[in-house]
Amino acid sequence: MKIKKGKTVFTIIGAIFFIIGMILVVIGGISLARTSAFMNSAQKTKAEIISISADSYRRNGKNHTHYDVWIEYTVDGEVLEKNINEYNSSMYEGKEIEVYYDPDDPSDVRTDSKVFEYIFLGIGGSFAVIGAVFLIINIIMGRRIKILKKSGDKLSGIITNVTMNYNMTINNRHPYKAECEVINPYDGETYLYSSENITDDISGLIGMTATVYVDRSNKKKYYVDIYELLDKYNKDNRIHDYR
Repeated sequence: MKIKKGKTVFTIIGAIFFIIGMILVVIGGISLARTSAFMNSAQKTKAEIISISADSYRRNGKNHTHYDVWIEYTVDGEVLEKNINEYNSSMYEGKEIEVYYDPDDPSDVRTDSKVFEYIFLGIGGSFAVIGAVFLIINIIMGRRIKILKKSGDKLSGIITNVTMNYNMTINNRHPYKAECEVINPYDGETYLYSSENITDDISGLIGMTATVYVDRSNKKKYYVDIYELLDKYNKDNRIHDYR
């Protein structure tokens, strides 16, 4: 069975956060634009809160409360009632508030609150920034790896173990890291290194030889070329892994 070459963890996390963030920003931006267009042509009037009902429910182990706020307002002598689908702690029955309605459709009424839009823009912007940071880190790491491959010592190490990184979760799964033992031929010392996080189980690589690039002046800077080893593993017809 071939081991899949998954994308790096930073790439996956960065892409997920950035895409979700941009989707939320677009939704918030479109909603804000539509609200602004509505407000430009809307008419302002006074409304009275006539009813506030609360519905408590439990989801994902947490208690939540949904509020229905009904208002009453008058347009051209006609009394209208509408659920504004909005609530804050300052609202109470009998309170008078300002609302805006569409002159062509008085039943389309809203307050001037833009909380929904700002929440989407804020959360979306935060997610997009986090995603961009992860992607930038991935680019920087890629450049460092290129430098190590070009100017570092090219050594060989044995994959001694594969562990699951319980400190990180991607799509409800923990990634894997390979532990590698290197005996440096230049000083005879033994060094223990680990690969980057890999999304798929790479335990089939235990006992195999991996290429490790090490900075000549700082042995703490290294790169275990796990992807080169995966290519060799997948091309080796003598390996029959049926797990």
